[in-house]
Amino acid sequence: MINKKVFNDTKDKLIKINILVVSSFLIIFSLFTFFYFRSITYNSIDNKLKEECEYISMQVNRSSYLNPIVLNDPRDLVYIYKNNRLIYYTKSDYFNEYAPLEESNQTNACFTYKKGNYTFRELSITINNMKIRIIRNIDSELSSLKQLLFVIGIGIVFSIIITYFVALYLTRKALSPIENAWYTQAKFIQDASHELRTPITIVSSKLQSLLTVPNNTISDEVETIADAMNETRRLKKMIKDLLSLSKEDSIIKLKIEEINMVDLVEEIYRDYIDIANIQNKVLKYENNLKNPLVLSDKNKLKQLLLIFIDNAFKYTDTNGEISFKLDEKDNKIICTILDTGIGIKESDLKHIFDRFFRSDNVRNQDIDGSGIGLSIAKMISINLNCKIKPYSVVNEGSKFEITIPREIS
Repeated sequence: MINKKVFNDTKDKLIKINILVVSSFLIIFSLFTFFYFRSITYNSIDNKLKEECEYISMQVNRSSYLNPIVLNDPRDLVYIYKNNRLIYYTKSDYFNEYAPLEESNQTNACFTYKKGNYTFRELSITINNMKIRIIRNIDSELSSLKQLLFVIGIGIVFSIIITYFVALYLTRKALSPIENAWYTQAKFIQDASHELRTPITIVSSKLQSLLTVPNNTISDEVETIADAMNETRRLKKMIKDLLSLSKEDSIIKLKIEEINMVDLVEEIYRDYIDIANIQNKVLKYENNLKNPLVLSDKNKLKQLLLIFIDNAFKYTDTNGEISFKLDEKDNKIICTILDTGIGIKESDLKHIFDRFFRSDNVRNQDIDGSGIGLSIAKMISINLNCKIKPYSVVNEGSKFEITIPREIS
């Protein structure tokens, strides 16, 4: 009935897309974060090296044995050359004697290089005939950057795992209404096929029986023809109901106008009072409205009320009573339709608005109907922002309260 493979494939694709999008965003954001902090780290080192160079350049001309050069940061290594001759240097644990001259052609700029197991950041500046080299070991800073990169990597992995479960949950939630709609559509087609097949089968069998007795007159086969016509009328009504249901499903625009509910209900009452007399049933009407005006779609509101009135007459036996009453509550109109008919089981109340649903006590009594009417009423009530509350007791009757807003929001 439902192609599970389609849903599973769609679900897998959505999960992969979600993970891909989130992962791409995380990777881009993580790379941006890493290179941003890397840039900040190098800029901070370079600024400190430049500050050190400025501080040393002020001391170099007045330095002596009694007045040695003082460094801002004892981690820095300083080499001063005059006419390409080393005149000053600081002792280092990183080099055997002197820091070798870097082969880079960069001057008055900072650059990075490795010697042995160490990484250095150097600032080399030439002032007149003097060259000053400020060297700093940056292994600790690089270690911090590596730790940051490791943390970012772990964060990405955990984020992707969390994203998978979040995507799984959201995908299931997103596909749930689609799956329900698909299931409802498939069930609707099955039920419609079943309901349509019965009258078509009966009509077909009646016509075939007529062919077996070609010499009979119409009066001889009047019962067979009458049965076929009854089933044809039933089929016609069912198709009409299906078209109405489809129209309500796809309704886009309502014709909103001012409606006097008293006039509308009294019009329905006048139409059905004769039917009640013919069927030996009692029809009552009570009006408790002070303000009967509402803004709604008159035709659809009337259709909504007629569905419940028709059902009340259909499921109420001879000498039974049908009544409808108009009340006001919270600036809304409550239209109550009550009958003393066969009633509905409590377990069936939650299904009465399902398409083609008919309770067992209705089917057992062979009462004509397709089970579409209340589905149409439900769709109309949704379009008109009305609320329907059903109450029923088997063999005692049913009551439907229709809450009608003053205007459609």
